[in-house]
Amino acid sequence: MELSLRTVRTFNRLLRKPLGIVAHRSVTGTAVKEEVNTELLNVFNRDINNGGAVPVFRRALLFPTRVALQDELGIYTYAGLYQAASVLSQEIAAQLVGESDRTIAYMCNNDASHVIAQWAIWMTGNIAVPLTPLHPPEMLKYYLTDSYSSLVLCTQEFEKVLRPITLEMHKPLLVMGRDNVLTAQLYQPNTSFLKPKAENNLTDVGKSNEWYGNNEALIIYTSGTTSKPKGVVWTHSMLQTQISALHSAWQYSANDVVLHTLPLHHIHGQLNSMLASLAAGARLRMLPSFVSHNVWSRLLGMGERDETKVTVFHGVPAMYARLVADYDRMFSDSKTAEYVRTTLGSRMRLMCAGSAPLPAQLFLKWEEISGMRLLERFGMSEVGMALSNPYRPVEARSVGCVGLPLPGVSARIVSQREDTGELEPLVTVETPVPETQICLDRLGLSSKDFFLDSDKYEWKAPTITKHKELTENVYHGELLIKGPAVFTRYWNRSPTLNASDFTEDGWFRTGDTASFEDGKFRILGRTSVDIIKTGGYKVSALQVESAILDHPSIADAAVLGIEDENYGEIVSAVVVLKENAKLTLQELKEAAGKKLAPYQLPKTLLVTNEMPRNAMGKLDKKVIRQTFGKQLVMPKK
Repeated sequence: MELSLRTVRTFNRLLRKPLGIVAHRSVTGTAVKEEVNTELLNVFNRDINNGGAVPVFRRALLFPTRVALQDELGIYTYAGLYQAASVLSQEIAAQLVGESDRTIAYMCNNDASHVIAQWAIWMTGNIAVPLTPLHPPEMLKYYLTDSYSSLVLCTQEFEKVLRPITLEMHKPLLVMGRDNVLTAQLYQPNTSFLKPKAENNLTDVGKSNEWYGNNEALIIYTSGTTSKPKGVVWTHSMLQTQISALHSAWQYSANDVVLHTLPLHHIHGQLNSMLASLAAGARLRMLPSFVSHNVWSRLLGMGERDETKVTVFHGVPAMYARLVADYDRMFSDSKTAEYVRTTLGSRMRLMCAGSAPLPAQLFLKWEEISGMRLLERFGMSEVGMALSNPYRPVEARSVGCVGLPLPGVSARIVSQREDTGELEPLVTVETPVPETQICLDRLGLSSKDFFLDSDKYEWKAPTITKHKELTENVYHGELLIKGPAVFTRYWNRSPTLNASDFTEDGWFRTGDTASFEDGKFRILGRTSVDIIKTGGYKVSALQVESAILDHPSIADAAVLGIEDENYGEIVSAVVVLKENAKLTLQELKEAAGKKLAPYQLPKTLLVTNEMPRNAMGKLDKKVIRQTFGKQLVMPKK
């Protein structure tokens, strides 16, 4: 029976029971006094030491009574999410007749349903492929085909989007009812849940930790360097290593309240905001999407209890730019501005920025507004989070820099010989691997019966190897990344490492040009001009060009990334029209929007009579940019 939104809220209001002892939060991370199943913790750490991986859903067993998530519908404990996912996993298992190692695509909102769906997929031993309704049907078909999805899962609001596609492709569609979310809201852990038998009942739900240590978890699709996006394969071990690295570097805590507004078909939203937070026993405040005034309300904690007030926020520069624009409009008088600065400065523990270059002006403006320095980091779908400014001391966070390798990451700058094309290493910076065992004491949870040396969890200083001594001591070239959390293959592609993606000795070629100077990395831009970083997304210019050229009025097209303060870059198009044809930017967007996501659509358009080409007949984008770049800049509002 379908439940209305009002019914869900009524049940949530009337039937919600006390959720156990709620921690008093503080920026310094006061330990929470609550019962810890040390027997289970010992089993987890033993399995990790033996090469296993403990998925995030299983870590929920360590803090079942804690609040895990709060969305627009209600509040959910870790036990509630676990129980709802367990019920859904039985439906998935029935659909697949118990098979595992299959890919399951799923489309959910940014709320508890996403966590429940993902955990349920992992409980059945299958691989999660997150989808977004931002993508048009043709793109969704491509993802389902390329991923070999055996099953498609969605919540009721997306059935209209996916039902026609799955019928056409002859793929089963499982629609999650709202009862899954209601189960998660109302479920209270009983004694047997709080005290699972560590040895015997650990695998009642899900596979063994040893199994997860050797199998795949997630596929995140990139925009790619061609019109065909590629699926990055993430294993459970990769996720575990990344989570441990972020916990060490950014000091995640069970005391954190993390505001989540990022899209969940990208690694930024999946890893930084959601999985690393849930693995720490923190509370997620999930909003359906980024809306500036709603985010400001949550950041300032207007009318909220202390335990629900936000302490951590991960965003892309475009989000901070929007917040700054609305700040100037909403908080114009000096008293209000001082209140905002005092509130953010005293309450917020961490504010991160990434997925696109952070303009210096925005960095400085946000520090003026909030009294906080944004922590800028560098990551990719293929490597997760790789480089980061320091968490402490705050003063060491440098504008325009992305810091040093995170725990377990090695970064190298290479130059390419003009005569042979070989890559020559210039400098290598390596950071020791993180401790992946779970230490509840480090997460701010009382853990007297089980303690690990805290020194193992520190972000250690890197080892720097200079392969060439340069007089100016500035190393400039292509950025390569290596480490246990770096992917090894794209889904549905040859498992052999391709020289275009990897070096012969296993370094991933990021395609970014970087410099290393004064002990810090700086990202200078894409090595290829055909990847545009806009508002936290990576857009393939070739993919956009392909869609644009399908327009009946267009004879030729070039897509460029034009520098922009708010978006990092904007997608811009230069086109040559067919004889007697006319075209406006709005008309182009309406046509191309049938094949492209909104963030891939051009924001500026220039019509010209012809475009320069090189001797090989290819469009010369360097000359095109020099000729038309100034005319493609987006007007300031």
